[in-house]
Amino acid sequence: MPFKILYTADLHGNLEYYKKLIKKAKDEEIKAVVIGGDLCPRTSGTLEEAINHQKEFLINFFILELSKLKKDVFFIMGNDDFRINEAILENANENLKYINKKRFNLFNEHIVGYSFVNPTPFRLKDWEKFEDEKRETPNQLHDYEIRTVKEEEGTIKEDLQNFIKLSNPKKTIYVIHAPPFNTKLDMITSGAHVGSRAIREFIEKEQPYLTLHGHIHESPQMSGSFIDKIGKTACINVGSSHPENKLNSVVIDINNLDLKYMEL
Repeated sequence: MPFKILYTADLHGNLEYYKKLIKKAKDEEIKAVVIGGDLCPRTSGTLEEAINHQKEFLINFFILELSKLKKDVFFIMGNDDFRINEAILENANENLKYINKKRFNLFNEHIVGYSFVNPTPFRLKDWEKFEDEKRETPNQLHDYEIRTVKEEEGTIKEDLQNFIKLSNPKKTIYVIHAPPFNTKLDMITSGAHVGSRAIREFIEKEQPYLTLHGHIHESPQMSGSFIDKIGKTACINVGSSHPENKLNSVVIDINNLDLKYMEL
């Protein structure tokens, strides 16, 4: 029996993206929607103004409009989303399922989300963690960092090991904002690979049913592919055309992993 989900990521508050997503999600063939992080708009001004702008977007558009869909929407935040607003999403609506570090049922599988990314050169650190005990980080572009919540303890490697307690990885779809290292999913414009080594190691070892990623907007264009395989695991990053009004997405039949990439 087909069970098709619509997956996208890195919408960054672009209303045209969301309108196209909602329109496609209304198709009868789509049974659920999955969004892989970076939900909110970027904005200028003071930090307080930026936080409030994202808060207003989540309450007055994201929750309001997606609640109207008569289908489940599974989603996580991303590294451009202020974590101080996370509580707004945790119990937003019955059909809106915030899945960061949580397990939900999805057809014959489970779905688990993870928002944290390996360290970046950027200021906002709400959703960054060290990969492992080596505590490696790239050169920073700024001489200060921004956090809207207290830094969470632990590493990406430790968090992913705890996921094994939530469900059997081989029957789980993982929605992980950062892509695995050294794949077709983590290439920046210079050609360098900037994904997570810990996430790749987890996939190599546990061989999940399917992993869905985002974070590196240009990677599919740079590598020529929105999909890669690590062992038997299919890994996907549809990328983002932001700020162009072209929604990158994929329809996936999770019963047999049949895929259809779309630019809406």
